[in-house]
Amino acid sequence: MRTSKKDVILRAAVGIIESDGLDAVTYESLAEASGMSKSGLIYHFPSRHELMLGVHRFLAEQWEDELVAVAGGPASEVSQADRLRAMVLSLSRSATRADLLLQVDSRTHRDFAEVWRDVDRRWLPPVDGVDGDGGISEQDAALARAAYLVQILADGLWLHDHVHDDALTDAQRKALTAAILELIP
Repeated sequence: MRTSKKDVILRAAVGIIESDGLDAVTYESLAEASGMSKSGLIYHFPSRHELMLGVHRFLAEQWEDELVAVAGGPASEVSQADRLRAMVLSLSRSATRADLLLQVDSRTHRDFAEVWRDVDRRWLPPVDGVDGDGGISEQDAALARAAYLVQILADGLWLHDHVHDDALTDAQRKALTAAILELIP
């Protein structure tokens, strides 16, 4: 299948973010990285906001495609345990610099945040009920806490190598992933 011009642009933008950060994504740097003209870029993304929104959507779609593949189907067609398992397995790899920068950037604009929030709504365990409020039983609250703690552990595994001096080895990452998977309620 032929890669679309938009995909070429978005992949080039992710590459720039990975190597040089968000501020390095300009029409000039993107024209050089993608091999397209500045006017060609503007045709597809008429503003920097539209370009960055496109990058957020591009990575969120890639992530959701990975989650669907791991879970064996879309979020609406698999169990909560299968969704959580897919999350753990997806987040068992270390985040890239672009992943991290875009996650932080997503909190700077409602449009960016909504892209990721949509994926989260479909795949994350609900946080409602972890505090025992909401008229649910203590048993259901305990299950909600257990599921959300698994999610937090997976998030931490994903972030680990960027916030600690010593990166996890492949064997350590595999062992921790297996231990987290065993905790899925």
